[in-house]
Amino acid sequence: MSRDIKDIIKITEAARNYLHKKNKLNICIEYPEYRTGNDCAFVQVPEIFAKKPKSEEGYSLISLEGINIFLSKLINLPDNDIIIDVSSFLGMKILTISGFNSRD
Repeated sequence: MSRDIKDIIKITEAARNYLHKKNKLNICIEYPEYRTGNDCAFVQVPEIFAKKPKSEEGYSLISLEGINIFLSKLINLPDNDIIIDVSSFLGMKILTISGFNSRD
């Protein structure tokens, strides 16, 4: 049985408050692309960025609690929930995403 994307993605209250306070109401969940020299490698675990994608083509748009989530269509959704949260590192707050497992 397939669940709706809105039922899989959860935003914690701390993350929601952080995004509203910073007036960053667009987030992007995608596989980041890292370039080294002429080579290109893809990380197998999606990352989250507080921005709109350069091109919205190739993304599904989900609006939750006043936040627009651009989810790359290349991402295979897990069976469990995806949790968007905020954590603090050396006094800086950063968005985090959990619920994905890397593929070997």
